[in-house]
Amino acid sequence: MKIKFWGVRGSIPVPGPSTVKYGGNTSCVEVSGDGGECIVLDTGTGSRPLGLDLARRKPIPAIHLFISHTHWDHIQGFPFFIPCYVPGTQIQVRGPVHFTASRTLQDIFEMQMKYEFFPISNEQLAAKITYESLKETELSVGGVQIRTQFMNHPILSLGYRLTQNGRSVVYTGDHEPYHNVFAEKKSATPNAEDDLLFGDVGKTVEDANARFVEFIRGANLLIIDCQYTPEEYRTSRRNWGHSSWDYCLKWMREGGVERMALTHHDPMRSDDALEALLKDARAAAVKEGLDPERIVLAQEGSEIAI
Repeated sequence: MKIKFWGVRGSIPVPGPSTVKYGGNTSCVEVSGDGGECIVLDTGTGSRPLGLDLARRKPIPAIHLFISHTHWDHIQGFPFFIPCYVPGTQIQVRGPVHFTASRTLQDIFEMQMKYEFFPISNEQLAAKITYESLKETELSVGGVQIRTQFMNHPILSLGYRLTQNGRSVVYTGDHEPYHNVFAEKKSATPNAEDDLLFGDVGKTVEDANARFVEFIRGANLLIIDCQYTPEEYRTSRRNWGHSSWDYCLKWMREGGVERMALTHHDPMRSDDALEALLKDARAAAVKEGLDPERIVLAQEGSEIAI
């Protein structure tokens, strides 16, 4: 499989001279299978240049879009995805839906293209587009086997593990460590009612983090949310749904991951600041017995073959 990064930024696109090296587009990753499978992970603004590239391929391949979740920075490029406007193009959109009782995945994609927000409606798109809501499941696209698992984010979010010919890439989308929210209460006195209502919270958190490690275990490439520094996460970003590089290193070590690409870069982080973050992460990796050269920053236009 070949992995190409088209959008690596979190929250909002940030074009400009300070982000030109690593890129300012929001989340979008293309996975090309050994059999020609075209799989796209998230359709942030990075899907616009991807769409232009796909439109130059003759014929345009069948496109399988897998959405980690429907926050805007992961779907906002879809109205500008050129294959949507090409008659005969086959596009399958799959992903989780938070309010399943009241909305479908198609509803959400149509919502962002209502006339209040965009001049062209979803119904006017010329491609043949189908939608499928996903939960935790296993499926295949050609010769690529795909397994999904829920991540820890403020809305329902899926990570994807793609495997072909014994090689695997894991894309987490947005994810932060599971932790005991009750332990963060201002009162230092344990509340027995918490355990009565929710069971052994500490054990539940431990099991959830262990389950995540099992999901990434042995991956040849882990593309992981690393929006924050350890200091940012610890002091002011907990419960915002994103990780810091110290946790990423921990998971890489525990899961026996071969290579790791840090992504979902904070919109306030310049190219220089990103390289300082990588330098700190690699220095810590050495202390933990990890090969620092196997840890990289996701960069628009870069490719990794596994």
